[in-house]
Amino acid sequence: MAFVEESYDVAIVGAGHAGCEAALACARLGLDTIIFTVSVDSIALMPCNPNIGGSSKGHLVRELDALGGEMGKNIDKTFIQSKMLNKSKGPAVHSLRAQADKQSYTREMRRTLENQPHLTIRQAEVSEILTEDFMDGNASKKIKGVKTTSGAIYHAGAVVLCTGVYLNSRCLTGDLIEYTGPNGLRAATHLTDSLKNNGVRMFRFKTGTPARVDKRTLDFSKFEVQKGDVPVIPFSFSTKFESVQKEQVDCWLVYTNEKTHDIIRSNIDRSPMFNGSIEGVGPRYCPSIEDKVMKFPDKERHQIFIEPEGLYTNEMYLSGMSSSMPEDVQYAMYHSMDGFENVHIVRNAYAIEYDCIDATQLKSNLEFMNIDGLFAAGQFNGSSGYEEAAVQGLMAGINAAMKLKDKDPVILDRSQAYIGVLIDDLVTKENFEPYRMMTSRSEYRLLLRQDNADIRLREIGHKVGLVSDTEYEDTCNKIEMIKKEVIRLKNTFIGNSDYVNRFLVEHNSNPLNSGISLAELIKRPELDYEIIKEIDMDRPELPYNVREEVGIEIKYEGYIKRQLSQVEAFKKLENKKIPSDIDYNSISNLRLEARQKLSRIKPENVGMASRISGVSPADISVLLVYIESYKHRSEK
Repeated sequence: MAFVEESYDVAIVGAGHAGCEAALACARLGLDTIIFTVSVDSIALMPCNPNIGGSSKGHLVRELDALGGEMGKNIDKTFIQSKMLNKSKGPAVHSLRAQADKQSYTREMRRTLENQPHLTIRQAEVSEILTEDFMDGNASKKIKGVKTTSGAIYHAGAVVLCTGVYLNSRCLTGDLIEYTGPNGLRAATHLTDSLKNNGVRMFRFKTGTPARVDKRTLDFSKFEVQKGDVPVIPFSFSTKFESVQKEQVDCWLVYTNEKTHDIIRSNIDRSPMFNGSIEGVGPRYCPSIEDKVMKFPDKERHQIFIEPEGLYTNEMYLSGMSSSMPEDVQYAMYHSMDGFENVHIVRNAYAIEYDCIDATQLKSNLEFMNIDGLFAAGQFNGSSGYEEAAVQGLMAGINAAMKLKDKDPVILDRSQAYIGVLIDDLVTKENFEPYRMMTSRSEYRLLLRQDNADIRLREIGHKVGLVSDTEYEDTCNKIEMIKKEVIRLKNTFIGNSDYVNRFLVEHNSNPLNSGISLAELIKRPELDYEIIKEIDMDRPELPYNVREEVGIEIKYEGYIKRQLSQVEAFKKLENKKIPSDIDYNSISNLRLEARQKLSRIKPENVGMASRISGVSPADISVLLVYIESYKHRSEK
């Protein structure tokens, strides 16, 4: 019997948000790339929330864009509402969020993939990874390619696994269990065994999605309208500001009530989440509605956002109300809410379980320690969310390409990007639940703002080859304009004239007794760069994004300097590399738990070692002494 046999540089398994970014990165770097999906119609599918961005997630998308990824550009083409979240708070937590037209988002990303040179799309289920014995460092095997359920073999020098929630997936709605992927798509039922046979440690995780309801059966007079921002700030630094100024659709806010909660409590034994039917662990920071009601019994109501699935449909998404309750209970709890008295469900809410990996098996470049050339990204790594998946896909794709091109990997540390925080947390911490990015996870969040992602990362994207010369020059020009304007403001002084003091009093600011620089005025809590333009007679015309950076850089100058000094201390530990052949069991003063964790996770530097759960500061002191003596012995 004859089988298909083909060769590529890179094979990508899965065409969700991680797979799309990985495939585009490899192909754009000139590698012949093939991407596999169980259904071509599911490319960049949004089976859950119909939005991109949100708190901290918006940071990830802008960082991805700065490095040359596609998600930001795609949502700018297909959004139907856009908002900057947390505007009442400081700039460190401002985060962009855009409601997507789901069908348009998928269609546009598919079009991008289909027209990308060096990229082949293949609808097929990958059933095996193909490896051969190989000894190099910690790796005992080397990737050779993949095999599909039809028996076809695709040779590849690198493979990136981006299987999302499809591996051995099953969907649960009460007692009803369906062995499918999201939205009734085929599950991938063969690959897990192949991975286990190759020594990969697997977990079982769970996530959920709310019901979709018919817009025509809702009473919008009982909801609070949620409008988009005017003007709209684009996600991509390459998108023209004018192109995203368009009419937006409304979203809506409603609340659960005590009747809703009583229905949930009286039927809690029918929830797979609570009766033991679900084996997998769910996300702590995106709980189901039954989870919220049971864990927060004193809370009288919970927010539910009603969001359009797109311009093409009457389906509305109930954000904040994921559930695995039986169908009849779902109807009862929706009908109990104001404005939902006559609601019709289009698609039931459901929980989905799936196989994923223990990501501590990965190096910082997202390559498996024990299988040379095998990379992993997205929910397969135990994370949650489209944005977390996309940035991992981009980094895994870049690093697969760097490996095949015999170049150094691209690794972002925690002081450079939220992407660095995300990947570092995945590969150093034992995550027993789906990992979700949050601004609180970053130690240096004032430096890692969403507005300056291009300033931080464009140069890296350009060096890699994913950011064009024009895009990079635009960022360099932006940096120059910011520097020039900051210097001007620090060197421009105004006196205590009646006009100036009258202006200050009108803005609840103390009048001047003597001259002061404009920069010092901006630092006053009640003033900012935009407010003082009335008394800044020489102010140049600058783009919005430059004005934003100038204002932040001056107002938060002291805090920024403090964080930069903290980064210097952090870098010292990150720069202390740990020899790859170190035997932790031979370090007698290390505690047993530290030896076990360090031996398994194999941190690349002392900074990584210090963040491993179970490794204490005392263990790090012992490790530092040992590394110094190890170096001296090696030099002799």
